[in-house]
Amino acid sequence: MNTELLVASLSGVVGLASVAYSARVNRMSSLLRDDLERQAGERRRLQERQDVMSRYRDPLLWAAFDFQSRLFNIAGQGFLRVHFVQPHERLYAVRSTLHVLAEYLGWVEVLRRRIYFLDLGNQEANRRVVALFTRIGNVLNDDAYPDTHFQLFRSEQRAIGELVITEDEEADRCIGYAEFCARLESDPEFAAWFSRLSDSVVTLASLPGRHPRLVDLQVALMDLIDHLDPQRERFPQKRRFRLNHVGPPEG
Repeated sequence: MNTELLVASLSGVVGLASVAYSARVNRMSSLLRDDLERQAGERRRLQERQDVMSRYRDPLLWAAFDFQSRLFNIAGQGFLRVHFVQPHERLYAVRSTLHVLAEYLGWVEVLRRRIYFLDLGNQEANRRVVALFTRIGNVLNDDAYPDTHFQLFRSEQRAIGELVITEDEEADRCIGYAEFCARLESDPEFAAWFSRLSDSVVTLASLPGRHPRLVDLQVALMDLIDHLDPQRERFPQKRRFRLNHVGPPEG
């Protein structure tokens, strides 16, 4: 083999090796870039999850607490019978009860919308929140209770949640009590969604007993509160009462 042929052969081998090496480096660089992008995406999604939960945890927590507090007062303290003595107090008792329910459903709907756009992965905390939402929704929806007082089917729950959400420039929020009352008076379509619930509140005011659905709702809401505020930073233990069943409602 002459020198020129040897040089040409060596050049060819070197060239092939260089191409193979470049391809391997490019492949490794591509894999590294993909891995870095994946890690950055995971960190971004984690931050988004944290932002969503930190942004909406407190309003959801307060709404759940107000709702369970009203249920506790109705089922355990005779709230409705006390406030149905005077006409203006009766109106307040009905409307404020409807509002605390609607506000809770509103914040659940806000969080559900945000969750749909996020990759929540398999985090136990996120699964627990969804499970607690589902449990509360099941109690409202369940037709196995002795009566239909305070029963809301799943689509009705979502519809009421949607009705009380108003979009702000920075974030979604739920309408306040004053606006809620104003819409009940001025918007027949809005008021129609609360007609059956309003009748339930009026009926419950005349019935003794603790009513299993209300008791189960209050306990499920307290479990949600315990999960959202495990360190008792917002609500101390002395404010965390749970109803106990004392038999089926009478009448």
